[in-house]
Amino acid sequence: MADRHSSVKVLRDRRFGPYIAGNFTSNIGNWFQNVAAGIVVFQVTGSNTLVGTVSVLQFLATLLLSPWSGAMADRFDRRKLLILAQAISAAGAVGLALWVGLEGVEGLPGVWPVFAASGVIGLGYAVGISAMNALIPALVEPDDLDDAIALNSASFTLARAIGPALAGLVVAALGAGWAFGINAITFLPLIVVLMLIRPREVQRRGGDGSVRAGLAYVKERKVMLWLVLATLAVGWAGDPVNTLSPAYAAMFGLDETFVGLQVAAFGSGAAIASLAVGAIRSRLGLIATTKAGLIMLAVGLVGYAAAPHEAIVLAALFIAGIGFLLGVTTTNSNLQRRLDENMRGRVMALWSMAFLGSRPLAAIIDGGIADVASPRVGVLSAAVPLLVGWWAMGKVGPLDAVSARPAINDPGPLP
Repeated sequence: MADRHSSVKVLRDRRFGPYIAGNFTSNIGNWFQNVAAGIVVFQVTGSNTLVGTVSVLQFLATLLLSPWSGAMADRFDRRKLLILAQAISAAGAVGLALWVGLEGVEGLPGVWPVFAASGVIGLGYAVGISAMNALIPALVEPDDLDDAIALNSASFTLARAIGPALAGLVVAALGAGWAFGINAITFLPLIVVLMLIRPREVQRRGGDGSVRAGLAYVKERKVMLWLVLATLAVGWAGDPVNTLSPAYAAMFGLDETFVGLQVAAFGSGAAIASLAVGAIRSRLGLIATTKAGLIMLAVGLVGYAAAPHEAIVLAALFIAGIGFLLGVTTTNSNLQRRLDENMRGRVMALWSMAFLGSRPLAAIIDGGIADVASPRVGVLSAAVPLLVGWWAMGKVGPLDAVSARPAINDPGPLP
């Protein structure tokens, strides 16, 4: 955020303020789902690979379907598309919550209901993620875009700081069924907000709305490929705290609460970074800030892998979270500032594929290495892509005057 006053102004916007509040609530629920699902699968199977399968199923649809969801986001009303996406995910969450609530974890016929719910929730993510990213510029003034992107990232990271710790406590005290139920309820506020707000009209020139046209657009602008590659590195490196946190808790002889604390430490670092990212970005520039994030994320992962004590685990994840936020926010801003409005959905779909779609492969590899070698080696393996991200950012040039601001047509006051 550039500074506290500009951030407050953006939060007071009658479009963006309610949206970010609803999104934050939904993100809190996501972490109740993620933590509870990982705990249940690990308790039932003892397999890190199967815990990773939860992430695979949750993000596989994003990897496979994002190009088409991006094309939909450029053709149709992005707000309505996002409502549809939230409704799909809510259906999966409600189904699992009712099943576990009625039968208990002991009554599940294996872990496949958790896998099925994760797949449905992931389908909703895939349908909505491109629309969500493409909608942000239409919710704020053009000069407020960087602040809005930072605040949107902060909503994810604050939820990551708060949600996992609360989820771990709820699972330990009340059981996984309560955590699944809380997640199901948290979809409602964002759906209501999206029904009520009216985004600004954006200028779309029309033309070829196909996936092929979007890929050709990116191919002609190699800088976008480098930014997507750097995003993939950041997204991949952020996986171990999700996939391997149950194994780390078991390794230190701790219960489910420590699973949530690990994810919360990572999220807390990211939340703190969100308060300073604007000042850092203004001082260093987008490219140098991304590189600084890659370094901090790598340092944090190495510390996580080598940590001899649970307190060091949490400190290392806090550092990694700072790097993660710096990396993901600045790659998003750098890319958004370079886009034509009629291509925004399709290009941000590629960004989403890199950021979230990489998680299935990362989760399987991290979990598999942890099962074959150890959780520590699994964490170290996730740091390797950061070298590729550093190389890619070396090829990204500065923004020019034309690409520094998206085209927005403000239709006037809200009705």
